[in-house]
Amino acid sequence: MQSQTPPSSSPQEIPDDLLLSSTGSLIRGLAVYSALSFPTFVDASPTLLKVTTGIPVVKQVALSVVRNTFFKHFVGGESFQQAIPLIESLRQRNLASMLEYSVEVDEESAKENSKQSGAINGNKVIPQYVKNIQEIMDSIPQASAVEDEFKLKHPSTRKTSIAIKLSALVPSATALKDFSTALLAKQSTPNDPFTTSLLYDSSISTYIEESHIAALKELHDSLTKIGELAAQYGVRIFVDAEHTWYQPAIDAFATDMMLSSNSFDQASPINPVVHLTFQAYLRSTPARLKSAIAHATSNKYALGVKLVRGAYHPQEIENHASNPANKGTLPPVWSEKNETDKCYNQCVELLLDELASVTQGKQPSIGLLFGTHNKESCNTVISGLVERHMATVETNEQGKEVVRVPPSVSAQVLVGQLLGMADELTNYVSSRLNSPNSPIVLKCIPYGRLEDVMPYLGRRAVENKSVLGNSNTSIERQRISQELRRRFFNRA
Repeated sequence: MQSQTPPSSSPQEIPDDLLLSSTGSLIRGLAVYSALSFPTFVDASPTLLKVTTGIPVVKQVALSVVRNTFFKHFVGGESFQQAIPLIESLRQRNLASMLEYSVEVDEESAKENSKQSGAINGNKVIPQYVKNIQEIMDSIPQASAVEDEFKLKHPSTRKTSIAIKLSALVPSATALKDFSTALLAKQSTPNDPFTTSLLYDSSISTYIEESHIAALKELHDSLTKIGELAAQYGVRIFVDAEHTWYQPAIDAFATDMMLSSNSFDQASPINPVVHLTFQAYLRSTPARLKSAIAHATSNKYALGVKLVRGAYHPQEIENHASNPANKGTLPPVWSEKNETDKCYNQCVELLLDELASVTQGKQPSIGLLFGTHNKESCNTVISGLVERHMATVETNEQGKEVVRVPPSVSAQVLVGQLLGMADELTNYVSSRLNSPNSPIVLKCIPYGRLEDVMPYLGRRAVENKSVLGNSNTSIERQRISQELRRRFFNRA
């Protein structure tokens, strides 16, 4: 039940995410952010979740606690259907949604993935990766149906999208690793885009065992169908980035999807449909982006780019240091955060330059999602749109300065944050941008059965420790505490 707003406070002064939240959800959020302000707790969370859910007597209690705290805060629901009310409530605030089925297999368990229990179909056990692929196929028409309910016709308004993680779509992630090794060995020019043609070359058996070749070809077929379905329904697909030892293979599959689903000849009103994720903490990213832009231009397809900072920095440093062959060489990632920040903002400028080069009325040749919890980067995007005459500054009815973004631009640009994180930043960016019925700001919404998304919750907490650090959790705690004081004690 929604709490009543005390009459002494003006609702216009309260951010929508707080004003529309129940008191119970605010208390839950305060508890979650308080727990996440302790780095030791965050580091221990994956082990803690694994241990507590492995003890029969403790499991149900642990699941109940997680369900009513972290799960409800960071996850949209146990199914796509359960997440629809959240999608609709976000859209009321002119926020878009990107859904991700977050059932995955821990990297250490990759070899066991093909043996993992799934749903029983008669006497046949369906592997988890097959269920994951089917869930993605099912989610695309559901995302389209959600958009149809809004009854908005312009392509720029269709902003419910799907994210996919390729390591969750194969029996063993080792296949991606081996294919990446082969792609790098055969690459003639550094940073050139990869494609899957090598997978069908006879020499591939030198690098990959036959069972993995078959699995990769099956993945290729599945991704082709996903791309075709997404183009048919007008639903954007975002392919997640992963560790560098998987990334060349991921790039190859995503590029193949873009070649077909993002072709200038395809009939979907949404283009690009498929987007590849680039990680700014990689030293090679600026050069790879330039090569990707050139490849898309020469092959006549729209390039889809999701730009993030990157989530696997400690593992990348450790992996590089553990290989004696790398002695005396630089790791693939930047050593310092300020280097990553600088690279991210430079990539923003590069991508906005490319978007601005598309003349008015010309078929879109690039689509962008800037995934960031960094205010400076968000301001770089906003000011970049204005400086390149893709948006204009105006004063709204409340006398505040806002940036108006026309549908031709808002159709191609998104700025995203994770559900349950950086809500103050989400509010700030959405309040700065004026793009009615065409949301530019997006929330990434994971979903899946509680037991299945537990590994995701633990991994996400560790990966985003910098986002969940004391300064960020402190901001969110202060915001929620202020609203609770207003409700309980009628004062700010």
